[in-house]
Amino acid sequence: MDTPSFRPEEPGSDASAFAVGYKAHQGDMMVYGGGALTIFGVVGTIVHASPLGFIASAVGTMSAVYFVPTMDVRSPQLGASKDELFIAKVGVLPWSRVTEMFVQHRALRTMRLATLIVRTEGKVSEALERSDGTFWGKFSAQNARVSGDTVKVQLHTLAMAPQEVEQRLFALRGR
Repeated sequence: MDTPSFRPEEPGSDASAFAVGYKAHQGDMMVYGGGALTIFGVVGTIVHASPLGFIASAVGTMSAVYFVPTMDVRSPQLGASKDELFIAKVGVLPWSRVTEMFVQHRALRTMRLATLIVRTEGKVSEALERSDGTFWGKFSAQNARVSGDTVKVQLHTLAMAPQEVEQRLFALRGR
């Protein structure tokens, strides 16, 4: 499915459309670590003829494949315009179907975590104007989680500061 394109109308304006992807190097450790585990597992299987090496290589390969989407910094994970909200692997929600939206801030030791919580009229799948995602996308890392009428989007994994995302979303929605 085509990803909607959200282009900034006026840079610096809080009420301009925007799209943001993952931070650079967000998933590097998991992808490259999984690749390294795959190689070590294959070598261990060949050298020692042990099934443990094969299991390690399978786990490494699955980890690398699962986290590959987190390395794509060009694809938007969250975007908004004056008419709608785009959430990658979920779809496009018209603002008229969003009943509640807020950002939950938490601290975990030295990390500051932010989660956008969006509630819709009825189930999220019914409120969508257009869905986004593929069959294989369900088996890879996602920045959003859907449960009933709620979508939770991790903002701290995105290239834009969570406070800026929050300001721009509320400006576009009109609070």
